[in-house]
Amino acid sequence: MESSWKRRRGRRTRASRAWPRTRAGPLDGRRRAGPVRPGPDFSCHTSPNSPSPCLGPSGTVRCMAVVVTEQSIAEWAPNEKVLLDAKALLRRGALRKLARSDDGTLAFGHCEGSGSTPYAVSMDLATGADKPTVRCSCPSRLFPCKHGLALLLAFAQKGALFPVEEPPKDLLQKREKQAQKAAEKKPAPAAAAAPRSVNKTALAKKAKEQSDALDTLETFLVDLASGGLGGLSGKSIEAIEHQAKRMADADMKRTSAVLTRLAAYVSGEWLGDEDDDEAPGVREVARGLGEAQEARIAFTLTQLYTTVRRGKKALEGKFVEEGTTRSEADAQLESILGKAWRLPELREAGYWVKNRRYLELAHERSDDEITQFATAIGFLLDLDDGSVVCEVTSLPFHTLPFTKLRASRMGTLEIAEAALYPGDVENRRVRWDEKVEGACRERPRERADYEAVHRHGKPLDPVIRAMRNQLKNPLHPLDAVFLVAAKRFGDVGGELVLEDEAGVRLVLRNMNDGRLPSTDALRHAAAAFGPGTLAVRLHYDLLSRAIYGDPLALFVGDEHLRLRA
Repeated sequence: MESSWKRRRGRRTRASRAWPRTRAGPLDGRRRAGPVRPGPDFSCHTSPNSPSPCLGPSGTVRCMAVVVTEQSIAEWAPNEKVLLDAKALLRRGALRKLARSDDGTLAFGHCEGSGSTPYAVSMDLATGADKPTVRCSCPSRLFPCKHGLALLLAFAQKGALFPVEEPPKDLLQKREKQAQKAAEKKPAPAAAAAPRSVNKTALAKKAKEQSDALDTLETFLVDLASGGLGGLSGKSIEAIEHQAKRMADADMKRTSAVLTRLAAYVSGEWLGDEDDDEAPGVREVARGLGEAQEARIAFTLTQLYTTVRRGKKALEGKFVEEGTTRSEADAQLESILGKAWRLPELREAGYWVKNRRYLELAHERSDDEITQFATAIGFLLDLDDGSVVCEVTSLPFHTLPFTKLRASRMGTLEIAEAALYPGDVENRRVRWDEKVEGACRERPRERADYEAVHRHGKPLDPVIRAMRNQLKNPLHPLDAVFLVAAKRFGDVGGELVLEDEAGVRLVLRNMNDGRLPSTDALRHAAAAFGPGTLAVRLHYDLLSRAIYGDPLALFVGDEHLRLRA
């Protein structure tokens, strides 16, 4: 492995909003000397040589209601802009006269803002709430505001260095009142869940609408394919968009999104191939469809035709009769017929797991300009059985100023119970109720967690076989994330190649989808730390009809090197 490989400059996109790397700094090609730096501290944030504000006189740890870390602060921020503004306030030293109580559960001070006088800002960890109670005298309607977030960040970084002062009486009085209210709120006894009433007439009407929509779509696809690529025109795009609206009206939103994507492929909008001379509202077929574009169009048509055939079988209940697994049949209800699974339904259907431990391998954010949705996906390794599942958060663009996507998880997740969505895919979706107390607990990573990661690293042969099995269904994704045990990395014909213990090789090539390139980061990481266990996305290239690997993260010992930031 040569460390002199040049780092290729990739086009920066909003594909991944990364939070700080887990136990790894920038990949500068130098091996770290000395002991490994500990991971994120989820218990108490103090400097190594200073007394902890959470320690009592006898050295025992006082129980704090809330733990403050930079990751948890990112979770509490109302949106990303407020968090960035808070970091800017912290950098320019806008916080003044910071102090804390003797037990470290109350911090207060002033923050310079747009007002004529500094705002009074405070943070209380012992009000009985599940997150800090932040107060600020500014007129902002966002909670917590940027001044309160700046105080939280300062406390997480240097809270032990705050001078100890007597808290203002009004803060103590507010704490007492809020703690009293929290104590008075007793959880109501869980009532037996009432059986959900089913409107059979509405279900029959919906099934009839979906069946008619699929019949119309089948006729349209036959006509579209009969004309060939040369027969595509502006009217074809209008017809595709009309079909997309028809599918949306029938509550088949996934199929509607595929049709919307097909219209974008035909017009070339996904490549930014828009003609400024076109009249407003008029869309024409892209000039000179390339091979990659033709391959995408052909595969999308295959997906749509498969949707029609399988959708009809799903409506008739013939899936299981023809050998399809119950899990895959239930997954088709969501992907084709637009069923929105509720957690109680998943529990009743048996798609439920308990007492699981997850470690995040990689976290990505992607913005889909075609469907106008932003999606954050965290790929989680089950430390017990070695499966890789995904945690998905998806939001439309217009909601992003008011809410935010799930941030990366830096610790080990201990899940009491969660839903594991149906489907015969490699990365099934996992979901739990965040509102249920104790459903998810995040703790610092331990050496045993990293040992489990390396233990679950697989050779390439079974991984590639699993990927090929997933590709047999046109409705399944063309990519999946696996954990592979790498013996070495090398350069063959100008491309980065992974080799396992058995000598099986995999060409590593980034997906051509706008994500930040990661192969160069892997070159530097492997040169600095050596080979290890690689979290890699296997993806099928429609043009070359081959499977490639897109590296996501490298584990070496107890180092977790995220390759795409």
